[in-house]
Amino acid sequence: MPQGRFPVFFQSGLLSKLMKRITLGALDYGLAFGVDRALRSLVEQGRLSALGALVATELWPREFRPLQETAEKVGKRALFGVTLAFTGDRVMPVSSRMQEIYGDLMWSREKLQRRAFFRLLPDELLLTEAQAQLARYSILMKRQPDFVAVREGLLARTSLAKIVFRAIKHADFDVPPLVILPVRRGLKTHRLRRLAKSFGLEVLPKANPLPEINDPEELHRLLHNHFDGMVDRSFVAAIPGRSDDRLRRDEHRKKIAIRECQYEVLSSDRFFRTLDKKDVFLN
Repeated sequence: MPQGRFPVFFQSGLLSKLMKRITLGALDYGLAFGVDRALRSLVEQGRLSALGALVATELWPREFRPLQETAEKVGKRALFGVTLAFTGDRVMPVSSRMQEIYGDLMWSREKLQRRAFFRLLPDELLLTEAQAQLARYSILMKRQPDFVAVREGLLARTSLAKIVFRAIKHADFDVPPLVILPVRRGLKTHRLRRLAKSFGLEVLPKANPLPEINDPEELHRLLHNHFDGMVDRSFVAAIPGRSDDRLRRDEHRKKIAIRECQYEVLSSDRFFRTLDKKDVFLN
């Protein structure tokens, strides 16, 4: 948030009573230099209020230092956390045990889902990997994560959620990180809340992500009603970014166009005017 915005309400503690608090965040820091630069810029400008790092990417050992500087610059005005990755492309195992067994490749999402369905997950191996990723974040960033998310919505699998929650508990953080729920509502959400609570963890409810379209004018229009009906402190996922050689090699042009559209809209003053009209505060 730009300095000076809502100073009286913020200092008096009345802001949260007057406005809906929304956590607008991106969970894919570490994918490409263009994406990372865009995300740091948006956080520093107060256009994003949460940033999750993928520590299992090739770029993380080079990209954590600029993120450190951003975290120091914005202080408590934004949340900085880790996005655990057990599946998918552009990520590789962090733990030595996982590397020994699977090399540099992660499972596909479908394979992990299938193993989870038949209760064939290698629990201890995944626990070790989750612990290694949490440790990699904390050691390099020299701070504990404010939140934990899991890539590709896999926290919705109760068996994997238990593994992740065990890893967080074993990390023995001074302040337990928030957990971003992977589903928006229903029985699954209730069960995950209850399971997280049994580990002493608090969750952030998930809301609809920013619309994934490549027309800035249309996105501005859709945002006028996008936050309606969301509960307080909902997490709204975004995927803003700027194109670079790595991104053009790894992603389809349509997704890159969506990233650049979101970046353009979130960077605009018009975006903040929309938030003001809807009484939304980026928490």
